[in-house]
Amino acid sequence: MATREEHPLFSFGIIADVQYGDLDDVLKRHGSVRRYRNALYLLREAVQHWKEEHRIQFVLQLGDIIDRRNTRFNTSENALRDVLQEFDGVPFAVHHIWGNHEFYNFSRNYLMNSPLFTAQENATVEEVVKKEADAAYYDFSPYKGYRFVVLDNYDVSMCGFARDKDSSQYKQAETILRQVNKNENLNSPEGLVGLDQRFVKFNGAVGEDQLQWLRETLEVARQRGEKIILSGHVPVHPKSCYAMCLLWNYQDVLNILEDFSDIVLAYFSGHNHESGYHYDSGNEIHHVTLPGVIEVPLSSNAFGTVDVFSDRLVMHGVGQLESRVMK
Repeated sequence: MATREEHPLFSFGIIADVQYGDLDDVLKRHGSVRRYRNALYLLREAVQHWKEEHRIQFVLQLGDIIDRRNTRFNTSENALRDVLQEFDGVPFAVHHIWGNHEFYNFSRNYLMNSPLFTAQENATVEEVVKKEADAAYYDFSPYKGYRFVVLDNYDVSMCGFARDKDSSQYKQAETILRQVNKNENLNSPEGLVGLDQRFVKFNGAVGEDQLQWLRETLEVARQRGEKIILSGHVPVHPKSCYAMCLLWNYQDVLNILEDFSDIVLAYFSGHNHESGYHYDSGNEIHHVTLPGVIEVPLSSNAFGTVDVFSDRLVMHGVGQLESRVMK
Protein backbone atom coordinates (compact mmCIF):
# COMPACT_ATOMS: atom_id res chain seq x y z
CA MET A 1 0.00 0.00 0.00
CA ALA A 2 1.32 3.44 -0.93
CA THR A 3 2.09 5.71 2.01
CA ARG A 4 0.84 9.28 2.11
CA GLU A 5 3.47 11.95 1.61
CA GLU A 6 4.40 13.69 4.85
CA HIS A 7 5.96 16.72 3.21
CA PRO A 8 4.44 18.84 0.42
CA LEU A 9 6.11 19.20 -2.94
CA PHE A 10 5.88 22.97 -2.47
CA SER A 11 3.74 25.55 -0.66
CA PHE A 12 2.39 29.02 -1.36
CA GLY A 13 0.64 31.79 0.54
CA ILE A 14 -2.67 33.32 -0.46
CA ILE A 15 -4.56 36.51 0.47
CA ALA A 16 -7.26 38.72 -1.08
CA ASP A 17 -8.89 42.16 -0.88
CA VAL A 18 -6.62 43.99 1.54
CA GLN A 19 -8.00 47.33 0.25
CA TYR A 20 -5.73 49.42 2.43
CA GLY A 21 -6.00 53.16 2.85
CA ASP A 22 -4.94 55.61 5.53
CA LEU A 23 -8.64 56.26 6.01
CA ASP A 24 -11.26 56.12 8.74
CA ASP A 25 -13.43 53.00 9.04
CA VAL A 26 -16.68 52.93 7.08
CA LEU A 27 -19.89 51.07 7.98
CA LYS A 28 -21.40 49.54 4.84
CA ARG A 29 -25.12 49.27 4.18
CA HIS A 30 -25.11 45.49 4.63
CA GLY A 31 -23.68 45.91 8.15
CA SER A 32 -20.00 45.08 7.63
CA VAL A 33 -17.23 47.49 8.55
CA ARG A 34 -14.34 48.30 6.23
CA ARG A 35 -11.30 48.85 8.43
CA TYR A 36 -8.85 50.49 6.05
CA ARG A 37 -5.94 51.14 8.42
CA ASN A 38 -6.34 47.81 10.18
CA ALA A 39 -5.96 46.05 6.81
CA LEU A 40 -2.29 47.05 6.70
CA TYR A 41 -1.64 45.48 10.09
CA LEU A 42 -3.38 42.29 8.97
CA LEU A 43 -1.25 42.14 5.82
CA ARG A 44 1.85 42.64 7.98
CA GLU A 45 0.72 39.78 10.23
CA ALA A 46 0.24 37.52 7.19
CA VAL A 47 3.68 38.33 5.77
CA GLN A 48 5.32 37.74 9.15
CA HIS A 49 3.49 34.42 9.45
CA TRP A 50 4.78 33.29 6.04
CA LYS A 51 8.32 34.40 6.86
CA GLU A 52 8.28 32.44 10.12
CA GLU A 53 6.87 29.33 8.42
CA HIS A 54 10.02 29.11 6.26
CA ARG A 55 8.23 26.98 3.70
CA ILE A 56 6.36 28.98 1.09
CA GLN A 57 7.80 29.56 -2.36
CA PHE A 58 5.53 32.45 -3.34
CA VAL A 59 2.38 34.39 -2.44
CA LEU A 60 -0.71 34.86 -4.59
CA GLN A 61 -2.07 38.33 -3.80
CA LEU A 62 -5.49 38.07 -5.41
CA GLY A 63 -6.18 41.75 -6.03
CA ASP A 64 -7.68 44.92 -4.55
CA ILE A 65 -4.56 45.61 -2.52
CA ILE A 66 -5.61 49.26 -1.95
CA ASP A 67 -9.09 50.78 -1.83
CA ARG A 68 -10.77 53.14 -4.30
CA ARG A 69 -11.43 55.70 -1.56
CA ASN A 70 -7.75 56.67 -1.82
CA THR A 71 -8.68 58.54 -4.99
CA ARG A 72 -10.85 60.96 -2.97
CA PHE A 73 -7.83 62.15 -1.02
CA ASN A 74 -5.15 61.74 -3.70
CA THR A 75 -3.40 59.09 -1.60
CA SER A 76 -3.30 56.21 -4.09
CA GLU A 77 0.46 56.20 -4.63
CA ASN A 78 1.16 56.58 -0.90
CA ALA A 79 -1.18 53.69 -0.10
CA LEU A 80 0.44 51.48 -2.74
CA ARG A 81 3.89 52.33 -1.41
CA ASP A 82 2.81 51.41 2.13
CA VAL A 83 1.38 47.98 1.25
CA LEU A 84 4.27 47.05 -1.03
CA GLN A 85 6.76 47.92 1.72
CA GLU A 86 5.31 45.02 3.71
CA PHE A 87 6.85 42.68 1.12
CA ASP A 88 10.31 44.30 1.16
CA GLY A 89 13.04 41.73 1.63
CA VAL A 90 10.75 38.71 1.86
CA PRO A 91 12.38 35.35 1.01
CA PHE A 92 9.62 34.41 -1.45
CA ALA A 93 8.15 35.70 -4.70
CA VAL A 94 4.90 37.68 -4.79
CA HIS A 95 2.41 37.42 -7.65
CA HIS A 96 0.06 40.41 -7.78
CA ILE A 97 -3.32 40.08 -9.51
CA TRP A 98 -5.31 43.15 -10.58
CA GLY A 99 -8.83 43.68 -9.28
CA ASN A 100 -11.38 46.43 -9.75
CA HIS A 101 -9.80 48.62 -7.05
CA GLU A 102 -6.44 48.61 -8.82
CA PHE A 103 -8.25 50.08 -11.82
CA TYR A 104 -10.11 52.67 -9.75
CA ASN A 105 -6.74 54.00 -8.62
CA PHE A 106 -4.50 53.49 -11.65
CA SER A 107 -4.55 53.11 -15.42
CA ARG A 108 -3.54 49.87 -17.08
CA ASN A 109 -0.41 51.57 -18.40
CA TYR A 110 0.52 52.76 -14.90
CA LEU A 111 0.05 49.26 -13.48
CA MET A 112 2.15 47.68 -16.21
CA ASN A 113 5.04 49.94 -15.19
CA SER A 114 4.56 49.39 -11.46
CA PRO A 115 5.69 46.68 -9.00
CA LEU A 116 2.17 45.25 -9.28
CA PHE A 117 3.02 44.00 -12.78
CA THR A 118 4.56 40.64 -11.92
CA ALA A 119 3.94 39.05 -15.31
CA GLN A 120 7.16 40.47 -16.75
CA GLU A 121 9.50 39.33 -14.00
CA ASN A 122 8.06 35.81 -14.24
CA ALA A 123 8.17 35.62 -18.02
CA THR A 124 10.17 32.85 -19.62
CA VAL A 125 12.92 33.58 -22.13
CA GLU A 126 10.76 32.31 -24.96
CA GLU A 127 7.01 32.29 -24.46
CA VAL A 128 5.40 29.19 -25.90
CA VAL A 129 2.04 30.92 -26.34
CA LYS A 130 2.06 34.55 -27.51
CA LYS A 131 0.02 37.26 -25.79
CA GLU A 132 -1.18 40.79 -26.46
CA ALA A 133 1.29 43.58 -25.70
CA ASP A 134 -0.74 44.92 -22.75
CA ALA A 135 -1.70 41.51 -21.36
CA ALA A 136 -1.81 41.19 -17.58
CA TYR A 137 -2.45 37.45 -17.75
CA TYR A 138 0.45 35.01 -17.59
CA ASP A 139 1.60 31.60 -16.41
CA PHE A 140 4.55 30.33 -14.39
CA SER A 141 5.88 27.04 -13.10
CA PRO A 142 7.10 27.01 -9.48
CA TYR A 143 7.78 23.28 -9.44
CA LYS A 144 8.33 20.65 -12.11
CA GLY A 145 5.01 19.24 -13.25
CA TYR A 146 2.92 22.16 -11.97
CA ARG A 147 1.87 25.37 -13.72
CA PHE A 148 -0.03 28.36 -12.37
CA VAL A 149 -2.22 30.44 -14.66
CA VAL A 150 -3.06 34.03 -13.68
CA LEU A 151 -6.10 35.50 -15.47
CA ASP A 152 -6.97 39.14 -16.17
CA ASN A 153 -10.66 39.35 -15.29
CA TYR A 154 -10.84 43.02 -16.41
CA ASP A 155 -9.60 42.39 -19.93
CA VAL A 156 -13.01 43.47 -21.31
CA SER A 157 -14.18 46.15 -18.92
CA MET A 158 -15.65 49.59 -18.22
CA CYS A 159 -14.34 49.50 -14.66
CA GLY A 160 -12.24 52.50 -13.64
CA PHE A 161 -9.16 52.83 -15.85
CA ALA A 162 -9.05 49.16 -16.87
CA ARG A 163 -9.45 50.16 -20.52
CA ASP A 164 -9.34 53.43 -22.46
CA LYS A 165 -12.80 54.58 -23.47
CA ASP A 166 -11.89 54.50 -27.16
CA SER A 167 -10.55 50.92 -26.97
CA SER A 168 -12.38 47.98 -28.52
CA GLN A 169 -12.45 46.25 -25.11
CA TYR A 170 -14.22 49.19 -23.45
CA LYS A 171 -16.78 49.45 -26.26
CA GLN A 172 -17.40 45.70 -26.14
CA ALA A 173 -17.89 45.89 -22.35
CA GLU A 174 -20.37 48.75 -22.72
CA THR A 175 -22.38 46.76 -25.27
CA ILE A 176 -22.43 43.69 -23.01
CA LEU A 177 -23.49 45.67 -19.95
CA ARG A 178 -26.15 47.86 -21.50
CA GLN A 179 -27.84 44.89 -23.17
CA VAL A 180 -28.72 43.54 -19.72
CA ASN A 181 -28.34 46.36 -17.18
CA LYS A 182 -30.80 49.20 -17.84
CA ASN A 183 -29.88 51.21 -14.73
CA GLU A 184 -28.44 54.69 -14.98
CA ASN A 185 -25.87 53.56 -12.40
CA LEU A 186 -24.24 50.54 -14.04
CA ASN A 187 -22.80 49.45 -10.70
CA SER A 188 -26.36 48.82 -9.49
CA PRO A 189 -27.95 45.36 -9.93
CA GLU A 190 -31.44 46.77 -9.37
CA GLY A 191 -33.98 44.94 -11.52
CA LEU A 192 -31.54 42.16 -12.40
CA VAL A 193 -32.55 38.63 -11.47
CA GLY A 194 -30.45 35.59 -10.63
CA LEU A 195 -27.10 35.31 -12.38
CA ASP A 196 -27.88 38.42 -14.43
CA GLN A 197 -26.85 40.35 -11.31
CA ARG A 198 -23.26 39.81 -12.43
CA PHE A 199 -23.74 42.41 -15.16
CA VAL A 200 -22.50 45.35 -13.14
CA LYS A 201 -19.66 47.72 -13.91
CA PHE A 202 -17.33 46.49 -11.17
CA ASN A 203 -17.06 43.10 -12.90
CA GLY A 204 -15.55 42.32 -16.28
CA ALA A 205 -14.88 39.59 -18.82
CA VAL A 206 -12.03 37.56 -20.25
CA GLY A 207 -11.54 38.58 -23.89
CA GLU A 208 -11.37 36.29 -26.92
CA ASP A 209 -7.59 36.59 -27.27
CA GLN A 210 -7.13 35.67 -23.62
CA LEU A 211 -9.52 32.73 -23.91
CA GLN A 212 -7.51 31.47 -26.89
CA TRP A 213 -4.28 31.98 -24.96
CA LEU A 214 -5.75 30.04 -22.02
CA ARG A 215 -6.78 27.12 -24.20
CA GLU A 216 -3.39 26.99 -25.92
CA THR A 217 -1.50 27.31 -22.63
CA LEU A 218 -3.45 24.41 -21.12
CA GLU A 219 -2.84 22.33 -24.23
CA VAL A 220 0.91 22.87 -23.93
CA ALA A 221 0.71 22.01 -20.22
CA ARG A 222 -1.15 18.79 -21.03
CA GLN A 223 1.54 17.82 -23.53
CA ARG A 224 4.16 18.43 -20.85
CA GLY A 225 2.26 16.37 -18.28
CA GLU A 226 1.70 19.38 -15.99
CA LYS A 227 -1.07 19.98 -13.46
CA ILE A 228 -2.76 23.40 -13.43
CA ILE A 229 -3.87 25.80 -10.70
CA LEU A 230 -5.60 29.00 -11.86
CA SER A 231 -6.24 32.29 -10.11
CA GLY A 232 -7.98 35.57 -10.85
CA HIS A 233 -9.59 38.35 -8.87
CA VAL A 234 -13.16 37.44 -9.91
CA PRO A 235 -14.78 34.03 -9.28
CA VAL A 236 -15.79 31.95 -12.32
CA HIS A 237 -18.21 29.47 -10.75
CA PRO A 238 -21.71 30.67 -9.72
CA LYS A 239 -21.73 28.32 -6.72
CA SER A 240 -18.54 29.81 -5.27
CA CYS A 241 -19.77 33.41 -4.79
CA TYR A 242 -22.70 35.80 -4.86
CA ALA A 243 -24.09 36.31 -8.35
CA MET A 244 -23.14 39.99 -8.20
CA CYS A 245 -19.43 39.05 -7.95
CA LEU A 246 -19.27 36.62 -10.88
CA LEU A 247 -17.28 37.01 -14.10
CA TRP A 248 -19.52 38.14 -16.98
CA ASN A 249 -18.46 35.32 -19.30
CA TYR A 250 -17.78 32.77 -16.58
CA GLN A 251 -19.22 29.99 -18.75
CA ASP A 252 -16.58 30.56 -21.45
CA VAL A 253 -13.88 29.99 -18.86
CA LEU A 254 -15.65 26.99 -17.32
CA ASN A 255 -16.03 25.40 -20.76
CA ILE A 256 -12.27 25.52 -21.25
CA LEU A 257 -11.57 24.19 -17.77
CA GLU A 258 -14.02 21.35 -18.46
CA ASP A 259 -12.08 20.44 -21.59
CA PHE A 260 -8.90 20.21 -19.51
CA SER A 261 -10.38 18.72 -16.35
CA ASP A 262 -7.77 15.97 -16.48
CA ILE A 263 -5.07 18.50 -15.53
CA VAL A 264 -6.89 21.44 -13.84
CA LEU A 265 -6.96 21.21 -10.05
CA ALA A 266 -8.37 24.47 -8.71
CA TYR A 267 -9.29 28.13 -9.24
CA PHE A 268 -8.57 30.68 -6.49
CA SER A 269 -10.22 34.13 -6.38
CA GLY A 270 -11.27 37.02 -4.15
CA HIS A 271 -13.65 39.94 -4.91
CA ASN A 272 -16.64 38.48 -3.03
CA HIS A 273 -15.35 39.53 0.46
CA GLU A 274 -17.13 36.56 1.99
CA SER A 275 -15.53 33.17 1.65
CA GLY A 276 -16.95 30.73 -0.86
CA TYR A 277 -16.17 27.21 -1.98
CA HIS A 278 -17.53 24.80 -4.53
CA TYR A 279 -16.23 21.40 -5.56
CA ASP A 280 -17.39 20.61 -9.07
CA SER A 281 -17.74 16.86 -8.81
CA GLY A 282 -18.32 16.53 -12.53
CA ASN A 283 -14.80 17.64 -13.42
CA GLU A 284 -13.18 17.44 -9.96
CA ILE A 285 -12.13 21.12 -9.94
CA HIS A 286 -12.10 23.09 -6.68
CA HIS A 287 -13.31 26.72 -6.75
CA VAL A 288 -12.09 28.66 -3.72
CA THR A 289 -13.15 32.27 -3.00
CA LEU A 290 -11.16 33.94 -0.24
CA PRO A 291 -12.71 36.29 2.33
CA GLY A 292 -11.62 39.92 2.04
CA VAL A 293 -9.11 41.13 4.60
CA ILE A 294 -10.75 44.58 4.56
CA GLU A 295 -13.96 43.32 6.23
CA VAL A 296 -12.79 40.69 8.71
CA PRO A 297 -13.85 41.17 12.35
CA LEU A 298 -11.38 42.68 14.80
CA SER A 299 -8.90 40.21 16.31
CA SER A 300 -9.17 38.01 13.21
CA ASN A 301 -7.54 37.80 9.79
CA ALA A 302 -8.08 36.09 6.42
CA PHE A 303 -5.11 34.46 4.71
CA GLY A 304 -3.66 31.03 4.31
CA THR A 305 -0.91 28.69 3.22
CA VAL A 306 -1.56 25.99 0.63
CA ASP A 307 0.53 22.81 0.67
CA VAL A 308 0.68 20.99 -2.66
CA PHE A 309 1.00 17.22 -2.54
CA SER A 310 0.86 14.85 -5.49
CA ASP A 311 -2.71 13.79 -4.60
CA ARG A 312 -4.19 16.79 -2.76
CA LEU A 313 -4.07 20.48 -1.89
CA VAL A 314 -4.15 21.25 1.82
CA MET A 315 -5.18 24.79 2.72
CA HIS A 316 -4.23 25.98 6.18
CA GLY A 317 -6.50 28.94 6.82
CA VAL A 318 -6.01 31.68 9.39
CA GLY A 319 -8.98 33.52 10.87
CA GLN A 320 -11.89 33.77 8.47
CA LEU A 321 -10.30 31.50 5.84
CA GLU A 322 -11.44 27.94 6.42
CA SER A 323 -8.86 25.15 6.33
CA ARG A 324 -9.68 22.30 3.97
CA VAL A 325 -8.21 19.28 2.20
CA MET A 326 -8.89 19.26 -1.56
CA LYS A 327 -8.24 15.89 -3.12
